[in-house]
Amino acid sequence: MLSEKYLVVRRDGSIPKWPKFVIGARDPAAPAALRAYAHTIRELGMSEEYAEMVDQMADQFERYRREEGAGDPDAAPLDRTDDPGVLEALAGNPSSIPVHTDNFNRATGFDATAKNRL
Repeated sequence: MLSEKYLVVRRDGSIPKWPKFVIGARDPAAPAALRAYAHTIRELGMSEEYAEMVDQMADQFERYRREEGAGDPDAAPLDRTDDPGVLEALAGNPSSIPVHTDNFNRATGFDATAKNRL
């Protein structure tokens, strides 16, 4: 049984094989988690530019939650139908997947017109 909720895909279309964890902006714990991650980046002597980017993302998450509302990440999953192509990719098989904007959230940011195309 597949237990991953999200399919993480790199820009080149490849899927990382290592464990991963997706944090969304509606999660009230997300900004603190990102700031702790930025702190650890600095402790490890990694790029300050990278740490600053993570801190800025924490700020962006806070703004988003203020404007769009908090989520409830510990609630039962929404009733959605699994996409067979996504399940194939999660199982480690090659797949083609049509993607679309989630209509649960208001479209804002990089592509504010996306909701109009649903």
